[in-house]
Amino acid sequence: MASVSESSRSARSAQSSSPLGTVDILIDGDAVRNATASRHGLTFKGFGVLSGNATSSLLMDYKAEHPSDYWRLVETLFGGPRPIMNLVKVEMGNDRNNSTGPNVATMRDRDEYPAVRREPGFQLAADARRYQPGLHVSMLRWHAPTWVHTNDDVYHWYKNTILAAYREYGYMVDTVNPDVNERTADLAWVAEFKRRVATDETGFIGNGPDDPNAGFHSERERELFHRIRVITSDEEVTGTFGGDLVADRELRETIDIAAYHYSVRDDDEGNFTRLADEFDKEIWNSEAQATFSNSADRPNNTMDDGRGAGRVGTRLGGIGSPLEMGNTIIKGFVRSRRTNAIYQPAIGSFYEGLEYSHKELISARDPWSGWVYYDAGLAVLEHFCRFADLGYGERAWRAVPESSVCEVEGNNPVCGARHGEPSALTLVSPDGADYSTVIVNDSGYERVYRIAARDFAGAGRPLNVWRTRAAEPGRPYDSEYLLFNGTVEAADGVCTIVVEPWSVVTATTLTKDDVPTLGVPHTDERTRDVLDVEPDGALLYADDFDYADQPPVSVFKRDAMVEEDYLTSRGGDTGTSARYTTDTNGAFEIVATGLLVDNGHIAGDKSQGHGRHVLRQQIDWNHAGNAWIEGDPRTSIGDLRWANYRVGVDVLFEEYPGRAPYVLIGAREMGGSKFSTDLAAYDFKLRADGVWLLRNYGNEVRRGHGVDLDLDGTGFRPGAGEWNRVELEVAGDAITVFVNGVRVTSWRDPHPQTAGRVQLGTSFDHVLFDDLRVERVAGFAPYYRHLIDDMHMTSWEGSDDGLGGLGDGDGCVDGVDESDVVVPTLDYAGEWTHDNGKGMYTYQRTASVALAAGATVSLTTDGSGVDLFGPSDGSARLNAYVDGTLVRSGMTVQPTAASLRTAFQLRGLPAGTHRVTFELASGSTPFTLDAVGVL
Repeated sequence: MASVSESSRSARSAQSSSPLGTVDILIDGDAVRNATASRHGLTFKGFGVLSGNATSSLLMDYKAEHPSDYWRLVETLFGGPRPIMNLVKVEMGNDRNNSTGPNVATMRDRDEYPAVRREPGFQLAADARRYQPGLHVSMLRWHAPTWVHTNDDVYHWYKNTILAAYREYGYMVDTVNPDVNERTADLAWVAEFKRRVATDETGFIGNGPDDPNAGFHSERERELFHRIRVITSDEEVTGTFGGDLVADRELRETIDIAAYHYSVRDDDEGNFTRLADEFDKEIWNSEAQATFSNSADRPNNTMDDGRGAGRVGTRLGGIGSPLEMGNTIIKGFVRSRRTNAIYQPAIGSFYEGLEYSHKELISARDPWSGWVYYDAGLAVLEHFCRFADLGYGERAWRAVPESSVCEVEGNNPVCGARHGEPSALTLVSPDGADYSTVIVNDSGYERVYRIAARDFAGAGRPLNVWRTRAAEPGRPYDSEYLLFNGTVEAADGVCTIVVEPWSVVTATTLTKDDVPTLGVPHTDERTRDVLDVEPDGALLYADDFDYADQPPVSVFKRDAMVEEDYLTSRGGDTGTSARYTTDTNGAFEIVATGLLVDNGHIAGDKSQGHGRHVLRQQIDWNHAGNAWIEGDPRTSIGDLRWANYRVGVDVLFEEYPGRAPYVLIGAREMGGSKFSTDLAAYDFKLRADGVWLLRNYGNEVRRGHGVDLDLDGTGFRPGAGEWNRVELEVAGDAITVFVNGVRVTSWRDPHPQTAGRVQLGTSFDHVLFDDLRVERVAGFAPYYRHLIDDMHMTSWEGSDDGLGGLGDGDGCVDGVDESDVVVPTLDYAGEWTHDNGKGMYTYQRTASVALAAGATVSLTTDGSGVDLFGPSDGSARLNAYVDGTLVRSGMTVQPTAASLRTAFQLRGLPAGTHRVTFELASGSTPFTLDAVGVL
């Protein structure tokens, strides 16, 4: 019996074998023939991208400003003969919060032509078709716009949106769930929706007989619309409807796909397995979790490996890891025949610190720099998709139930693999000539799998083995992703595969030449520049919302690349997403001032001096429908590393019928709560009648009235139709408010938050914004040059900049030489724990805890200060050293209410490079570190 390469055996020599013994997998002809006879139930569809809940809010900024980085992202996911992803799922909504943020309403009113261009998911699907013309597009809804009351309205909304997307981009949606996301199935309505689609002869519902959009525009459009299939039910637990479909033939034949979220379990009667095996129905995991935290730094954890050895770490595995994600795929098929996993989100293109942060495969949060991080979870998916043709047609490989196994405990998460519990999925080509078995070992034990193949075309052939694991110490983080690991010849009809701890392997009959070469790009951490448009000037950022100098944007439409005006590509004059914004409630969109004048929203003279476009909060009380998380309209703008700055914006209230509306300007917003109304550390809330509040995380610290504004000589103009300028300055612990250039109030925070983004907000009223400016404050550092996660102990590539791989962003590396030696970034000593699996508001979902006096963390920097972030009750005490000299002794950390909050500040470092060390003082309680900020 052959094994894998000699180098691999050497690396494993210190590893112990699992007490569970050898795993035997039999792939016999009967099982193969049964699988290949399946058309739907066992065809392995693969993986998809979910775009919704504002998780794609920054993606079009990448496309406009860093097109090469955007198209590289799209090609990485959707390109090549065996792509990682083959589906885009677009969620529809009503401009209200659906967790991270809102889904843009395509039709805010019954008679509005669907504005599909302002929903980034539709455009992502169009662009993906550049590399994958046969891309599958799916659709689901959250809460509906306020005009949608009946199923007739739902059908109207869906149909017009689907046809508008087809006419705009040239693709027809393939599958639809007409029901509400994560609700119990309404099977009768889903079946009725399918009937309506299949028999519809009306086409687009126009506004009167002369509407040129009405009807079907071609026989091809009609035919494709009639082919749309339906899904039920997208419940967030094991589906409750399996028995209904098994028992009711008519329902079963009408409803095409059974789907539910996260849970890998079948129901107690095994109905979903029956639906796939007996009735050839597709079963999807229509919302799945990807990786949590950052896999590049995950190997630095010290979590318990489950073998009794204590906190020795879990390398690339453990809670929320890429290996756990792989086990979830396998167990989902073994236990409930899931053949499709759609990740929410696959692309995290929204601001860090908002709800459901750090649970994605790709991070794209800094569109000004073009920085994109590709996680090891993609390499795990490649172990499935690079070694089989996945998809929806006859060419798709089948999963073989009898030759697949998963005994890993857990449901969501599937994390009970610490003894090396068996986990393997076998895929076979439709002609039986080739097969691939994916094996996941999320444990510290070495595992041995014996694969016996008999009585089909692919039996008896050697197996080529590919492996992914964490890099060896001192090597680039991705140097061990998806590497060829040798060929195993069969002995007595059996191939023996030795699987290293904390790794995933694919054993396949495909040769090296059969495997696509397109891989996961390496991420250069040094290119994550801070948003600073004038490094030698006063301005950090400005937006007049006109974008007159922006170049055209390339969009893939109707099978061709076309160029469009910047604003047109994102929605057009009636409402388009603003640059660098993530809305958490409401809709902050750019509109043409001419349209506002023409429609009577503002007087003509009120648009003078304010350019051709302004930012408008579009949702009033008449359009404020249901929400996942209630709250007033808010949008976040800019870089969470901004520290000391003055932000100002012109504001105008449109006519309002009742109580005075308000506008809000906030600073130092780092997220930290699902309630986005009060996310900013400091905000100034000004009502149209002049009543105002200065707040600290939603708590009032100063209050005033209109008369105060008059007395201060601000020239504040109350009421509707008047422009005023509001400004908020944060400088150290001092918070100052200005109206029309005149100081109104100030406050000093005894426990200051030191950094964060800008936030704009309103009541549910129409409010205009213009001429946003974020400026430096003289005498204060404007931002953190680096915000370092606590788990980032080594650079991701070699560096000579004195701070590991964290340079100033001026040295872009085109490629990575694997001989590069990574260097220390954060250097820990003493008694610490380093854990993954923390909450969504913890930076990168990691935390490091200093347990005993003398525990230290050090870094080398030429910055002017270093701050520590973390949750704190204010009892821990720290010593600080600079170049070995004690400069702070027994200093108490400040209390904080969340993880990414400032707990300790060390400022005034002299010019030059220094070694800075923080030490847990004698007699101190433990201290939790979330991140380190370097000024």
